[in-house]
Amino acid sequence: MAEEKKEANAENSEEQKNEAITAEPVEEKSEKSGAKAPAKQTAAAVKEKEDKKKTKEKVAKSAVIRDLSYFSEVRKDLPEIKPGDVLRVSYRVIEGGKERIQVFEGTVIAIKNSGVSKTITVRKTSFGIAVERIFPLNSKLVQGIEVKKHSKVRRAKLYYLRELKGKAARLREFR
Repeated sequence: MAEEKKEANAENSEEQKNEAITAEPVEEKSEKSGAKAPAKQTAAAVKEKEDKKKTKEKVAKSAVIRDLSYFSEVRKDLPEIKPGDVLRVSYRVIEGGKERIQVFEGTVIAIKNSGVSKTITVRKTSFGIAVERIFPLNSKLVQGIEVKKHSKVRRAKLYYLRELKGKAARLREFR
């Protein structure tokens, strides 16, 4: 019996300690000055304030996402592009404050369809050296795309063209 009372008293004292810890006043720093604020708050009040702050941040983020205008900036002036097409991409290049339009002509070997961030990978061979470039289609830097030729392919990604050279790398024209 005496042992049970001691255990019960020990449990009660632990509970009281835990309550005392949570009920201890917490000094909060002022956001502007960095000095300690004169008002003392309990841990529960501090937690409640943090929760309110987090919900305000979530609401602000969702409002920003709704207000983004780039969702409506998906370009509709581009032609239908498929893997295997030969394209002429006019891309605006800014070098040292000067602006010019660079034309990149090559074969589309990959298309990444992901809405606003849709990209195409175009591969060309110039002077025996293969060059690949990834163009974001909805970028304002892409001035225009002209389809020169459609080719018949049976794959979505034409990465196998990287290993082929010369006539072996040709694709059959679609008619």
